[in-house]
Amino acid sequence: MAVKIKPVTAGWILAAVYIAGASALMIPHTSSFMKNFIWPAMLLTTIVLLCFHKKWSKEFVFSLLLTGFSGFLISVIGLKTGYVFGFFQYGFTLGYRFWDTPLMMIPYWMTTVYVCRQVAEMVARDTFLVSVLAAGCMTLLDYFLEPFAIKFGLWSWNQGTVPLHNYIGWFISGLIIQYVYCKSIKLPPNKLSLVIYLIQLGFFIVLYLLGK
Repeated sequence: MAVKIKPVTAGWILAAVYIAGASALMIPHTSSFMKNFIWPAMLLTTIVLLCFHKKWSKEFVFSLLLTGFSGFLISVIGLKTGYVFGFFQYGFTLGYRFWDTPLMMIPYWMTTVYVCRQVAEMVARDTFLVSVLAAGCMTLLDYFLEPFAIKFGLWSWNQGTVPLHNYIGWFISGLIIQYVYCKSIKLPPNKLSLVIYLIQLGFFIVLYLLGK
């Protein structure tokens, strides 16, 4: 897929979007309004990331969709049983829900698994080690995401706090999906992967620290 915009330019645009969003979310008068733009920003991130993916093929599209829908099913099972992450409920901030689970979880899993795998592949080549590192990156991102998700209604925990069970579930789920993903297809380097990971991690860390 040919893109005329350079990766560094796209990165700065995304960074500006996230900075503007973080600023608006921290202002009481605009916070409620900006909540409506959380899921569009997530979808935009996925689209921009994939615009810079090289070597599109049927196998890549299949593996990407399989990753997204597998993550969605894990989210559904986790919601319905409490076995995967603990007992929680999704809010309405992420838009339309199916089986009480936002469909936005599909592109979210696609983006997170793709980006974290590429970050891991910058420091490792062994499939299992890449899977472990990528799952660790996913869990780290979720750690700082949780306070944001609770505050802005993405989801809430039945016991009021995030259980350790959640992070264990994230790591194990991420490890399984990453391993299958790594075995199923090779990914060419995407210059936007590390940028997006750092933007999202920085976004959640800033809001986490300011919310303490």
